[in-house]
Amino acid sequence: MYWILLILTAIVLLGYSLLIWQYRVWFLRLPEFIPVSAEHSTRFSIIIPARNEENNIAGCLQSVLQQQYPAQFFEVIVINDHSTDNTEAIVRSLQQQYSNLQLLNLIDILKDKPVNAYKKKAIELAIAQSSGNWIVTTDADCMVQPEWLSLFDQYIQNQHPVFIAAPVMFTHTGSFLSAFQLLDFISLQGITAAAVSAGYHTMCNGANIAYRKDVFYEVGQFNGIDQIASGDDMLLMYKIKQQYPHRLGYLFHRGAIVTTAPMPDWSSFLNQRIRWASKADKYQDKTIFRALALVYALNLL
Repeated sequence: MYWILLILTAIVLLGYSLLIWQYRVWFLRLPEFIPVSAEHSTRFSIIIPARNEENNIAGCLQSVLQQQYPAQFFEVIVINDHSTDNTEAIVRSLQQQYSNLQLLNLIDILKDKPVNAYKKKAIELAIAQSSGNWIVTTDADCMVQPEWLSLFDQYIQNQHPVFIAAPVMFTHTGSFLSAFQLLDFISLQGITAAAVSAGYHTMCNGANIAYRKDVFYEVGQFNGIDQIASGDDMLLMYKIKQQYPHRLGYLFHRGAIVTTAPMPDWSSFLNQRIRWASKADKYQDKTIFRALALVYALNLL
């Protein structure tokens, strides 16, 4: 039994080493996007679903609304998903300061009608009310940088994609769990970027993606993937990839990084990973899961 375990460990270690080497090669080939001064031309609608985010929503909105991008070229739509705290009141207070900030209440629109995936429904309803030709989504507990939208705009003008993924990073709060999640998430972001460099689009994060509104409707919105609660990011990306396999992009630039707080405890962390894993059988492209299975096999050993 001991020798069998030793051999299995050696095989997994070898496979893992080769995998990391390959992803490193791909990652180093990915050039950082170099923005070129250009006239602003993209009209964005930024969609932010929020449920009980009174501790985060003000900071998130301040970072989004204070962009180095003309206010008349973007709108921010917060879709309040049945919050029972002061989230709605905070957004309404900020509306007095920012004319391009809108608030929708999901409970008023659905009128107690049950749905399978409230976040997907919230995004769909917000997009239906939007005026921009590009949709950008982030989460209510995230912070963006001042050049965030400007970089998206220049990337769109330069690369002509229909879907863009961009980096997301955890902040470090000083705890071991925070450091663990930071390193874990950096590895996932590295795999995402490396896969793009190799010609694959295997992962993305809904806290920092953008897509053309007409393409969202062209692929049927979330129809066919609305039976599970999560998957508003990767499952949508795969739908778009089927019709536009060569027009997906990755905005690789420090100024495009969105930051968010890590899970506060191990229970929340494990629940998050279970939620992510619940989408596994919905992906047609199994490339990323072969890679991640190898990584987790090493962790188990």
